[in-house]
Amino acid sequence: MAIQAEPNKNGIISLVAMMILIILVVALSEPIYRALSKDTKAGTTYTSTQQGYGGEVIVRLTVEDGQVVSLIAEGNSETPTVGQKAVSKYNETTFSELSDAYIDEVSTHLDAVSGATITSAAVAAGFQAVIEEAQEAEKGNSK
Repeated sequence: MAIQAEPNKNGIISLVAMMILIILVVALSEPIYRALSKDTKAGTTYTSTQQGYGGEVIVRLTVEDGQVVSLIAEGNSETPTVGQKAVSKYNETTFSELSDAYIDEVSTHLDAVSGATITSAAVAAGFQAVIEEAQEAEKGNSK
């Protein structure tokens, strides 16, 4: 009479758990790497600094997979009641409306805010610079 070994339930459970763990590690490795890596393709940011009325006006554009992720202007040195108000207006209206737009469809034209000519010109110049830079990069990626 031959002795037959019964399957070890603990061994089978361990094997299944290990297989699930391996599948999870493989499936989640890329998103985890992208989240932890500073050198990530997820979101390229373009920055332009222009001279405003009271100081530097900075425009930052982040693009991911050809779409606008974020677009923001900063003008902390501008006059609070005029220049900073104009920068806020751009962020709240025009720039927020461009969220999720495809970068190759974005026009570089930007209307001036009345009463804030110099700040508006700085924001417009920065906006044009980052859009054109992102559009050129996108053309290079699609070749």
